[in-house]
Amino acid sequence: MNNDASQRGLTAEQIEAFDHEGYLVLDALLDDDDLQPAIDDIEREIEMRATELVRAGKLSQSYAEHDFAHRLAHISRETSDVALGLWNGVLHGPGFFALITNPKLLDVAQSLCGEELIASSVYRLRPKIPHFNYGAVPWHQDSAYFEPYCDQALVLTAWIPLVDTDAENGCLWVIPRVHKAEVAPHRPAEGKAYLEIPETHLPPGEHVCCPVPKGGALLLNNRTPHGSFDNRTDAVRWSMDLRYQNAALPTNAAMTRRDGESTPRGKTIDDPEFVPVACHPPEADFLVRSPTRPDEVLRTAEQFARLRADHVPTPVTDRWGAWWEGEANNPGRQAAK
Repeated sequence: MNNDASQRGLTAEQIEAFDHEGYLVLDALLDDDDLQPAIDDIEREIEMRATELVRAGKLSQSYAEHDFAHRLAHISRETSDVALGLWNGVLHGPGFFALITNPKLLDVAQSLCGEELIASSVYRLRPKIPHFNYGAVPWHQDSAYFEPYCDQALVLTAWIPLVDTDAENGCLWVIPRVHKAEVAPHRPAEGKAYLEIPETHLPPGEHVCCPVPKGGALLLNNRTPHGSFDNRTDAVRWSMDLRYQNAALPTNAAMTRRDGESTPRGKTIDDPEFVPVACHPPEADFLVRSPTRPDEVLRTAEQFARLRADHVPTPVTDRWGAWWEGEANNPGRQAAK
């Protein structure tokens, strides 16, 4: 299901395909100029962390002679400190903000989520490193990590590779056409800080490999089962996954609420009128596009960095008994791709 999204947003046929299949591959969405600022952010962070480890005697060399695709793989043969320092939503530099708010990407998200658009709190950086413990990710649904209240709503994932991806270096696999059912039972994956769907509860259906080139995107419904397996190459499979939702859903974004938009109610999921503060309250949402309240849209990288630094996490409902002690507020406890 490969499509070009060079036009503004998605076509009616693409929207219909996403609704039917639960996913959509776009072969062409972003160009190198769109992606390079985020890559620059990552490379600066790797350089800083590698230099510090060399000075501390914890890394034999910085491996600066290697390119973006290979440098972290070489470093990670000696230490996992750099990789773990980059994982998930830790970085929030200007290149990341530019990618999250890229108008081409927002046009696509608006096609599916509506024009009152939230950039969801759960954005992730994914360095899938060869022979790394966190490399293979079991089958899961993103909704398993969110508040149950949001199960039947769309929290869109836009999975953005920063290099070409295929089955060899660990692209995503999906199970299509099961996303309108209930969320499957999940459990903690053995030895990893991920949730997984036990094999006995894995929805039936074909397992579809989704290679995506650099500049493309894989769009996922939050109830579409997906996983990614071992990277069998010598290079890092770099990707980011970004999430968007309609402003009517629960969100902790600092904005004026309109009629019909969710506002928090009750204290626990056992309260029949319970509405959570956000679909994933450990992290900070922000209004990224709005025709009715343009003055409340977050517009600068400085605002984004300040939001990330100042946000006070609220734990997400633990419906699977999966959160380890002290980890309820840990942004790292989110599905890997």
